[in-house]
Amino acid sequence: MPLAVSLQQKMKINKIIKYLNKYIPTKPEICLVLGSGLNSFKKKLKNRIDINYKDIPGFLTTSVSGHEGMFSFAYIGETPILCANGRFHYYEGYSFEEVGCIVQIFKKLNPQISIITNSSGCLQLNWSLGSFMIVDNFLDFSFIESDDAKFYNIAKTSDYDKILKIAKKNNIILHEGTYTYTMGPSYETKAEIEEIISLGGDAVGMSTFPEYLMCKKENLNAIFIACLTNYGAGLKKNKEVNHADVLKGANDSSKSFEKLIISVIENIGHQRKQKK
Repeated sequence: MPLAVSLQQKMKINKIIKYLNKYIPTKPEICLVLGSGLNSFKKKLKNRIDINYKDIPGFLTTSVSGHEGMFSFAYIGETPILCANGRFHYYEGYSFEEVGCIVQIFKKLNPQISIITNSSGCLQLNWSLGSFMIVDNFLDFSFIESDDAKFYNIAKTSDYDKILKIAKKNNIILHEGTYTYTMGPSYETKAEIEEIISLGGDAVGMSTFPEYLMCKKENLNAIFIACLTNYGAGLKKNKEVNHADVLKGANDSSKSFEKLIISVIENIGHQRKQKK
């Protein structure tokens, strides 16, 4: 799926960066998008500076529960980071270009790595809820521009392998698998889940894929991590999927999520010190 970026959008991003630079004292080394219900991570941040989306001229607002709608600049140890607490979705009426605006902001800030997270439905019954999945493929199941589902393979970088090792060292379950993008806002039907599984999908959600496309266009070094909060429709008997379950699942896994992300950031901070 091609992703165009207009001159108007580029000018808007430049104005947003100019505004953010008034509040951000130094360049973040890591940028992070927090998925649905994962905002508790920011409580672990010291010397935090919060910047509400609604206060940023020309920026978008998020209307989805579990997405606070603010940037948080802070430190983990001595490593400066910028968190986006809340993302935008195609089903909110935004274009793919608009959904990817946070990625464009990250690119302008030029971090060592960006970590883009989400809360997802798990399609593997032998994977426990509260575990995580690092995305190695995307499956576009939205049918926005095509009548066919399409796979996008992610090139595995040294950061990808590093995060797998960090998770293993900290006894955090981090699977590798395919994230399936659906348009939303309705959750998938049992029949749709069965078809996604037959195509090779391991997790499903309504975000992240547009951001991946923008990362690819902007050549932004990014890792994508899904928090597995609930099983897909029909995989558990008489169990319907709703957003409250997703938020509860994200909250239940918050400690493991915080441990994983903080370990990754500390590892990168340690490497930075060694290079000095």
